[in-house]
Amino acid sequence: MSISHSSNRRRLIAGASLVGLSVTFLAHTVAGLTNESGALSQTTNALVGFEAVLNSLLMTGALLGLAQLLRARADWAGLLGAAFALVGWAVATRISALIQIDALLRAGVEGVPPAALESAFKSAPIVWTSVFPVGLFFPLGLITLGVALCWRSPLNRWCGLPLALGGLLFPVGRAAGHEFAVISCDLLLAAAFAAFGWGILTRPEAWGTTPGGSETLKSSVAG
Repeated sequence: MSISHSSNRRRLIAGASLVGLSVTFLAHTVAGLTNESGALSQTTNALVGFEAVLNSLLMTGALLGLAQLLRARADWAGLLGAAFALVGWAVATRISALIQIDALLRAGVEGVPPAALESAFKSAPIVWTSVFPVGLFFPLGLITLGVALCWRSPLNRWCGLPLALGGLLFPVGRAAGHEFAVISCDLLLAAAFAAFGWGILTRPEAWGTTPGGSETLKSSVAG
């Protein structure tokens, strides 16, 4: 089945986004392993902000691509998983900004206590609740997509397993503070994103459309 130019363009964007996201997750793992002190320099702190923007673009393309893979066989699961993950990732971007500010304060800002941000959240816990717990939508979305892709993916269904496992480990590492879980999560997600990205780029027939979708409609109109 041939696909339209616009659909093929979306396929290339989704595949490239997945592969690019895999690279950023691997880079994050390497940076974490090589930074023994855990402190962020001003340059590294600034890069965190730019990386958040890049990752948001890549994540949007990647999640839309994963949802497309489920369009013909489990459309509701793909849409639900992608929506959950996008909401959670939007919160993760807000958290990245807070991490930047916290790192800047702890490095030393004249007239401001190093733990000012932490103290602010303790004095207004409802603000903390409005930010951090909502981020759990991201791993929930990954688990939903991973399970659905294990069940209905047109590509290798086992690729959905590391996606779901990465989703399970995400809160264990980020929320509970277990470094081994952070590293394991990033490696699993990098493997899953790379596998799906490569599959989308090298197997155009897996992209497709839903039965009776736009391609069929175009053919009927042309006829």
